Amino acid sequence: MSNQVFPRSPHPIPDEKTLSEAYALPVLSDQGNPIPFGDLIAPGGDAVTVIVIFIRHFFCTCDQDYIRSLSSDDSTLTPSSLSTLPPPRGPAKLLVIGCGDPSRINAYKAESSCAFPVFTDPTCCLHDKLQLKRSLSRGSDPSYTQNSLWGHIGRSLRQMARSGLGAFRGGEYSQNGGEWVFRDGRCEWVHRMEDTVDRVPGSELRKIIRGDDA
Repeated sequence: MSNQVFPRSPHPIPDEKTLSEAYALPVLSDQGNPIPFGDLIAPGGDAVTVIVIFIRHFFCTCDQDYIRSLSSDDSTLTPSSLSTLPPPRGPAKLLVIGCGDPSRINAYKAESSCAFPVFTDPTCCLHDKLQLKRSLSRGSDPSYTQNSLWGHIGRSLRQMARSGLGAFRGGEYSQNGGEWVFRDGRCEWVHRMEDTVDRVPGSELRKIIRGDDA
C-alpha cells in the first residue's frame, strides 16, 4: 500500500510485475557501464525519495531548457535542496535518463547546465516498458523557455552540426519522456509526456516533492 505522502498520480502507475521487469533493465552511465534501473531508485541509500526525469533526445533544446531550469540556483530542486528535505518526503535526489548514446551524456550536461546524474537507454526498452509515449506533436510553448519552435530547431541543428558524427547519436527523436517519483523503492507518482513540450513545471514538482502550499 502507498503511504499517501504524495498527491494522486495524474497517469496510471504500472503494476508490480511491470515495475519489477523495468527495474531489471539496464541504463548506461557516461562511460557506457550498465546499471539496473532498480539500483538507481532502490531503498537503502541516502535518499528516501527519487525523482526520475525521462528526457527526449539529447539534442532537444526545449528539454535542455527544462533541465536548466531545475538546475538553476533559484530552483528548490537542486541537489543541495533535495538532500536536506526533511522526512517523510526527504532526503531526496533527482536523476535524468535519456535515450541516446552514452557518449553524448557529458555534452548534454554541458548544454543544459545539468546539476544531476544522467544515464541513458539507447534501446528505449525501459521507456517502452514504462509506457512512455512517442509523438512529434507540439503543444503550447512552456514557461521555462523563451525560444519559439523555429528557435529550438535552429539551436538543435547547430548543436548537431558541431557534434559531427555525434549528430546521429542523440536518440530517437519521437521518444517522449516524463516525470516519475519513487519513495522507498515504490513508484508513487507518474506523469507521461503527451507531446514534445508536455512537462510538469519545476514549481509543480516542488509542490509534489516538498509539500509546499504555494
